[in-house]
Amino acid sequence: MVRVLVLTKNILAEEIITNKLQHLNYEVFCSTSILDEIQMDDRVPDLVNHFPIIIIGETISSYEMELMLPKLRDRGQSILREVDHFLTEDERAVLNEHGISGVVQNSDSVELLREQLAEVAAQYKGRSFVPVAAEECPVAEENQGISAMTLINLSSLELQVLEKLRSHPGEIVSRDELCKALWGNVSQSRLAQLSSLVKNIKLKLEVLEVDQEVIQTIWGKGYRVRKDATVQNK
Repeated sequence: MVRVLVLTKNILAEEIITNKLQHLNYEVFCSTSILDEIQMDDRVPDLVNHFPIIIIGETISSYEMELMLPKLRDRGQSILREVDHFLTEDERAVLNEHGISGVVQNSDSVELLREQLAEVAAQYKGRSFVPVAAEECPVAEENQGISAMTLINLSSLELQVLEKLRSHPGEIVSRDELCKALWGNVSQSRLAQLSSLVKNIKLKLEVLEVDQEVIQTIWGKGYRVRKDATVQNK
């Protein structure tokens, strides 16, 4: 299964194309907070390294895209642009000059998306994208911790849980808020599924040398990630 990161200003705007990609067995992760970090900081969050395919959503302007592309290019990933209309050959050529590998549309059929992404996805079949280790990628002291950790084998939903928590370092995020962010609703089955996701993340983090508990369960309130949590590879 190939992972796809969709950078967007509005996750709901990507629901249609996300569903189609998931139907094609892509593991899709939409994020607004990663977009904010790329636009505001001079570095790309380590989390991005988990995704061989990046889609720049249609909610992002061409101007903003051009500012971001120098930070995303030359990382061994394929960058696609989501557009809302059919592009001429000249328009595609301009995108190609900027380092864009191809284009996708919300209105594309599942069959068309399958064919458009087949060649791109084939490059990454059987390959593992491993983030740069924290010690190889120094960051400012105030940004150290969960953002500098090496993540392994997290599913799309697990990544979304961790991304939601790490966007509020040190703050408690309620279980209801996490459920709404993941599925848009809260129910006993969703709460149980959330508990399972958090448990899986904690188990997977056990293979790393963690000096403190990264994700804390605050009974009756929710979860939080520690501001001072640091991680190294085993």
